[in-house]
Amino acid sequence: MSQSTSPFFRVAFFIILIAGMIVIAFGLNRQLFKLTGVGISLVMAPDSKPVPLSDNDKTAAGALKLGKAGQTMKSLEVPFSILNLLIVFSLVVFTLKKWVKTPTELRSDFLKTMLLYEVLAVAVVVVLFPFFWMVCTSFKPVGTELVMNENPFDVVPSDPTLENFKKVLKLDSASEQSQANSDPVEKKKNFFTYFLNSMKVATTAAFFVTLFASMAAYVFAKKELPYKNQIFAILMGTMMIPGMMYMVPQFFMVAKMGLHGSLWGMFLPHLASVFGVFMLKQFMETIPNSLLEAARIDGASEWQIFRIVIVPLSMPILLTLFLLTFLFHWSNFLWQLIVTDPTEPLSFTLPVALALFRGQYTADLGLIMSASCFSIVPIAVLFLFSQRYFIEGMTQGAVKE
Repeated sequence: MSQSTSPFFRVAFFIILIAGMIVIAFGLNRQLFKLTGVGISLVMAPDSKPVPLSDNDKTAAGALKLGKAGQTMKSLEVPFSILNLLIVFSLVVFTLKKWVKTPTELRSDFLKTMLLYEVLAVAVVVVLFPFFWMVCTSFKPVGTELVMNENPFDVVPSDPTLENFKKVLKLDSASEQSQANSDPVEKKKNFFTYFLNSMKVATTAAFFVTLFASMAAYVFAKKELPYKNQIFAILMGTMMIPGMMYMVPQFFMVAKMGLHGSLWGMFLPHLASVFGVFMLKQFMETIPNSLLEAARIDGASEWQIFRIVIVPLSMPILLTLFLLTFLFHWSNFLWQLIVTDPTEPLSFTLPVALALFRGQYTADLGLIMSASCFSIVPIAVLFLFSQRYFIEGMTQGAVKE
């Protein structure tokens, strides 16, 4: 928007942006407040269950009476609506004050910034909506997971329940009765075992991949050996081969080694990461050789140089590789499904185990979504604590000394 734009056009565009800001802010706040109401209602009534209507009261859609949690949420609608209006009103007043205080010649830049913020807000909603829908669906009663509210953009349940989480964690009476009756299907759904198996596989694989890749990258970056560049070029060429090409030979290797159906077979063939070697090599090349020469003069061995000099300086990129490898193995459904022995359900990992909540003709979306909520916790926590190193590791190696 140029500085020569007419004042009338700037004012009209500002009004349009204000209207868009009101719609975005009001809609987001309403959904967030309603999700907050879900948490409050479930804390106050954790055992709440939807009550089926009688035959005389049923509508064509088969509606449900509101349970205790739903009644609590309904009582919170008015205060939350008032609070939402106050927040939106305060935001509009703040924007109007900034607009009035902005000099006329700078108002075009003000409109550009305001438009950018609104576009970014919409983009954030689009990116995070699948996670928001997953959380909301996990609190919906059985049979209502895909039932839309009056407003199609309103995905938060009006009558939430914890039944899905209780079934996943085996805390409901039905699961206890099924276990007492030795139901083989219910016995397979041991969420804690699946979660622990995934943690073992992802953590072990990420540790050894990072260790081996860092050693190889140190050699390629700082050591001299015959045909080093040619060997590295061959390794880089293997990255052009699709991963599917490796699955059949890797499966036969795992089967011949007697690792089929074990946790070792799920990560052992993937401990050599060419991508990890390449990424770490590019970073380690930026480390000054003078530091290594000073360590050798002080009498340090190659292992001491690697452990005391290279590893601490490469910590950002090492944590980045650890995080990427952990994420890959945590969600590696296809290979873990191939290696898993279906006769040993307690060896399943979480991605494979989520398929147990899917029948031949139907899928229990409530259980799948509630289990998925737990599955993203380790990744979110790991990224939350390592995001500073992750960003530094992905950018620092791009600048050479």
